[in-house]
Amino acid sequence: MESIRLIIKGLVLLIFLYGISSCDEKGDPQGPINLNDEQTASVSMRGKWGQASDPDLPFGTTEGVLDDLILEFRITDDYYPSDFSASGADYFFSTGNEGSWNWEGDKFEIVTLANVVPITVIQVVKEASEIRVTFIYEGDEGGRTSGTGEYSVTLKKIAP
Repeated sequence: MESIRLIIKGLVLLIFLYGISSCDEKGDPQGPINLNDEQTASVSMRGKWGQASDPDLPFGTTEGVLDDLILEFRITDDYYPSDFSASGADYFFSTGNEGSWNWEGDKFEIVTLANVVPITVIQVVKEASEIRVTFIYEGDEGGRTSGTGEYSVTLKKIAP
C-alpha cells in the first residue's frame, strides 16, 4: 500500500513539473510559434544596427557623414513593426521623441518611417547580420542642393 502511495505521489509530481515546464512565466502554454512573412521579416530587423561601412554618397558630400549612424527597429509583442529611432546622423534621421516604422508592400525591403524627418522612406536589403540601407535626400527646405541624391551604407547588427 505504501509503495502505491509513493508511485501516485511521484506521478502527480511529474505531471505538475511537466505542466510548469510547458508554460511560460505568465502560465501561458508554450508551443511552436507560426509567424507570417511580415512577422518573420520584422523579427529579423529588430535590434540596433550600426558600425557603418561601404558608404556610397552623392558627389560633394562630406566623407564620414554616415559613419556614426545607428538605427534601432523595435517590434510589438505580436512581432509587428513598432518604434524606430536613429542617432549619429541627425541631419538625415531626426526622430525627435518617437518615430515608428512599417513595411511598404509585401517584399519587406522598403521601410516607411513616421515622425522622422527629412528621410521618410528607406530601402533595406538584409543579408545575414548586415543590412544595406539606401535612401534619397532631396535637400532641406532652404533650397540647398549640395548633398542631394542617393545615399547608401551597410550596417551590422550590434544589439538584438
